[in-house]
Amino acid sequence: MRALVVASALASTLTALFAVTAVTSVAGCGDDIRAQVTVVPAARFAPVLTELCDETQSQTQPHTVAVGTAAEVGTGIRIDVVDDAVVAPEGYRIESTPDGYTVHASEILGAQYGTAAALEALGFRFRHPADPYVPTVPMIAPVSGEEHRPETRVRGMQIHTLHPIEGYFAFWEPSAKSKFEAHRIIDWLVKNRGNYLQWFALDDITDPEIHAAWKVYTRELIDYAHFRGIRVGLGFELFGEANKQQAFDLYDDRTGTIPIATEIAQRLPLVTDGLPFDAYDLSFGEFFNTDSQTFIDSVNEVKHQLATLAPQAEMHALIHVGAAQVVHYMNEDLIYYFLVKYADPGIISDVHTTMFYDLFETASGAYQAQDFSSHRDYLAQQMCAGRKPAYHPESAYWVAFDDSVPLFLPIYVHNRLLDLQKIRETITCAHLDNHLLFSTGWEWNYWLHDTATMRATYELPANTDALLTAELGTDLAPAKPLLLAMIDVQRELLHLGGMMAYMSGRDAVIDLGREINIISQPDRTTFDDLAKPGADIAGFTATVMPKLTALSTRFDAVDDDAARAGLPDSRWGREIRDGIAIDALRAHFVKALYESTLAGLAGDAGTAGARRAEATKYLDEAAVVVARRHGDLHDDSGRRLLDVSSNKTFYQYGYLHQADTLCYWHRELLQVTQLQGDPVATIPDCAI
Repeated sequence: MRALVVASALASTLTALFAVTAVTSVAGCGDDIRAQVTVVPAARFAPVLTELCDETQSQTQPHTVAVGTAAEVGTGIRIDVVDDAVVAPEGYRIESTPDGYTVHASEILGAQYGTAAALEALGFRFRHPADPYVPTVPMIAPVSGEEHRPETRVRGMQIHTLHPIEGYFAFWEPSAKSKFEAHRIIDWLVKNRGNYLQWFALDDITDPEIHAAWKVYTRELIDYAHFRGIRVGLGFELFGEANKQQAFDLYDDRTGTIPIATEIAQRLPLVTDGLPFDAYDLSFGEFFNTDSQTFIDSVNEVKHQLATLAPQAEMHALIHVGAAQVVHYMNEDLIYYFLVKYADPGIISDVHTTMFYDLFETASGAYQAQDFSSHRDYLAQQMCAGRKPAYHPESAYWVAFDDSVPLFLPIYVHNRLLDLQKIRETITCAHLDNHLLFSTGWEWNYWLHDTATMRATYELPANTDALLTAELGTDLAPAKPLLLAMIDVQRELLHLGGMMAYMSGRDAVIDLGREINIISQPDRTTFDDLAKPGADIAGFTATVMPKLTALSTRFDAVDDDAARAGLPDSRWGREIRDGIAIDALRAHFVKALYESTLAGLAGDAGTAGARRAEATKYLDEAAVVVARRHGDLHDDSGRRLLDVSSNKTFYQYGYLHQADTLCYWHRELLQVTQLQGDPVATIPDCAI
């Protein structure tokens, strides 16, 4: 109870401090510059709405939005936010007024959601935490006047801090700048209608000195999130033996001499004492099994100790994917992670899928699964049993698959919406209670995957067209037909047509994993495979090559349309343009390399050399696009996402490093060069 008392006291202090700020800082930052948009809140909403407005400022247009009183509105646009007990919790209703809007809400999250929605009606968009879109001239648009309320109770996001992404630096490297960035992310989650935020713990906090600084920093983030109405959670792993990414884990003994309960008792207080997280999420690694009963007993032990150390917190467990990890327990063959269902029924299952694959269609062999129907069935069983599981899909996978290649994949937007629609249509015994998005980076338009999905979990739109209309706003409206066309191509050929295996990259670890039957992303016929005795070259030529040709042709068509679409010359417009261009170049590059390989194997050295030269040309063009995009990032911290650097994750570089160097592309070109007998000094591993 002590932690709850302390948290309550700190939250009250924060509220008082922000209330003072709301009174003294009419135009933002305490100066005398009048805002274009003034938010006039009910007294109890003033502290959080002052924060929301301060976080809305544009770097080039400060003081656009601020909290003030009715007397201070002047000639600008006015948004009144009134306390209306009739409105549902976390709901809002907006009415038009002659000089702006009136927002009705009954509590602080609804007030913030309604204010964000009113700003969106004026043309604002909250796309990237570091970079809100602020219109030069906000324009009052009609609103429906209907009440909006959440369709999913928990609308959350896990910022996967085991990867060197923007959120890692914000939530795991304590500093004043990091705190500023973390607050921006929390604010961005609120504006996109979220109410839960989770990040993952790393194992450096087992060092007492590091832990002390981390604990103080993390407590401030928890308190700030609670002040904004956001529940927070922390992820960590159970078995050190399964820990491949330097996560914080609870059991590291390799000698067999330390009881698991003892080591859990030593480590769990590091993340519970004085840290009032609302949830703890237990993971079990990848490609690793332990004895079934040991697994269940260990999970129950964590639940037992958490009930004492953090009685206010939920316990979740990750139901990962891995079709080859089948165990036999209680006369049932089941995926290893499904053993959670035999543990304490109070544990909430977070049912995971990976990459852009969904619960209802092919998974193309990702994690050796032809589809994730078994996870869909597990989710349904948990829902129908009243256990309120979370669905935990991804908006990016990162390693060699999507944004690190780089690729632009708006199919994520479509497939995340498809999951929500199909869950509602097919699982009729209960309503999805919890949606937890797995987020790994926001550049190359990946912010769109997160913001669109968060919006869809709050209010389910009719289709992808309607979802994109809401997300893109007026400034990016010309992009909608382009994105819908990209989604069509990616759905038909990359997803359902199985060609994502060829568009994604491969590193040395992926190749090694295949040799020992560890598969993560969908596999493909490699250049070396084609050169092996007995390879079915005719079959490959007849099935794969026409699809590569179709990809190139259809991406080219969208790229041509993008040149004529009237996209704005803004970072947003340029980013979409570059994303479409890089997909077209990647398709041409891969096609040229396979054409070169097939020609070389057929003894046609001239064509093989010409196609390899063509691939080199596409690589050079891709380098121009990447340099342009990486010189125009939303992230405002230099090259931390691009360069080799020291950090606490397993990966000693920013998540866009391989994209910045186009390492996967160079690796493939050199593999074909070597296969054709030309000297190659070193083929990069693109992994470590």
